[in-house]
Amino acid sequence: MSSQKLRIPALVHHKSSGQGVVLLRDKSGTRRMVYLGQHGSTECERRYRKVLADYLAHRPITTRPKLTRHHSEWPTIAQLSAEFLTHAERYYVGPDGKQSGEVSNFRLALRPLLQLHRDTPTDEFSVTELNAVRELLLDTEHRCAKDNQGKPIPGTGKKRTRNYINASVRRIKQVFRWGTERKLLPGSIWHELLALRSLPIGRSGARENDPVLAVPWSMVEPVLAHLASPLAACVRLQWCTGMRPSEALNIRMSDIDRSGDVWLYTLPQHKNSWRGSHRVVALGPEAQAVLEPLLRVDGGYLFSPRDAMAQQKVTRRAARQTPLTPSQRSRDACNQAKAQPVGDHYGRDAYRKAIHRACDQTGIDRWSPHRLRHAKGTELARSEGIEVARIALGHKDDRVTRRYAASAELDLAKEVARKHG
Repeated sequence: MSSQKLRIPALVHHKSSGQGVVLLRDKSGTRRMVYLGQHGSTECERRYRKVLADYLAHRPITTRPKLTRHHSEWPTIAQLSAEFLTHAERYYVGPDGKQSGEVSNFRLALRPLLQLHRDTPTDEFSVTELNAVRELLLDTEHRCAKDNQGKPIPGTGKKRTRNYINASVRRIKQVFRWGTERKLLPGSIWHELLALRSLPIGRSGARENDPVLAVPWSMVEPVLAHLASPLAACVRLQWCTGMRPSEALNIRMSDIDRSGDVWLYTLPQHKNSWRGSHRVVALGPEAQAVLEPLLRVDGGYLFSPRDAMAQQKVTRRAARQTPLTPSQRSRDACNQAKAQPVGDHYGRDAYRKAIHRACDQTGIDRWSPHRLRHAKGTELARSEGIEVARIALGHKDDRVTRRYAASAELDLAKEVARKHG
């Protein structure tokens, strides 16, 4: 007689309930699902062994009804996120009353967390769930093409970069730290989340950022003719000083001390203002020559779109062949009244988009305004050294400056190879 192989029912994960279950057949051949408790818990393993022993011994088994989560007195992830964003909207505000971009960064970071664990109580969140959120960021794409119904088409977008994923996870941890300070979750949860390390370079499967390289003058000069005069002057100022785009765009007449042969531009607000540091940019003869035609008596912004529009109107009127009729004057006045008010200074997005349009018009590969800062940092590191470049660029740590000076170090290595190689 051939012996029939004994098949032991396996313990499986019932994902919709989060419990471990085992499927058993009774004498009539009907399959029954026995719920064993929270999957992966000690109680689930103990009950599985008990049910399996009763089943093999042909003892009656009581099918436990589907268990529900125990009621938790702690707030949910959605409530924690809502309270933190309310706090962030008040906390991340500059001296001018404008919200920082960090608020939008937190909203983007919390989006995958809420997608998976919106209704999860904070005391039931663990490092396993945080790792699942990170896996979701690794697998999802952004900027996907959309079909006729407006749904994203898989495979047409770009994977998130490793730096973006690590920054999102750090912000999620920061939210839980804030919740620990406000007694919105147990302190053990925050300490457990610290165990999740950042994704390492080359061993995570995530896309790496393209390195930001210095832009050569051969790609900058042809673009200047296709930019509005204030923006062209801003590009020249960045090329001379290596300022950040926001620092150059926000320069005002009232912030410049012109009492000496070197002008001093004191920034009322900058990237590290919240750390209590001060930023003063020294403006030499080349930078002074760029700013002198833009100086104004009202103390306002030097790079103003209002001035660009006024200059554009003057140029068009001067090139006009026929006199302006009364009806055209009335239409101009009506259109001016309906038009949206123009800002007093340019924003970073408008600045970058204007440069991209000018690059497209000249047939040059697009470059961003921050690459002008890289170009100045590379020049200073090559000619004056890392410490001088660090002071001129306003870095507190020379490790940041060395990122700008990578190409300068390569040039020095080439010179050494020519002489001693």
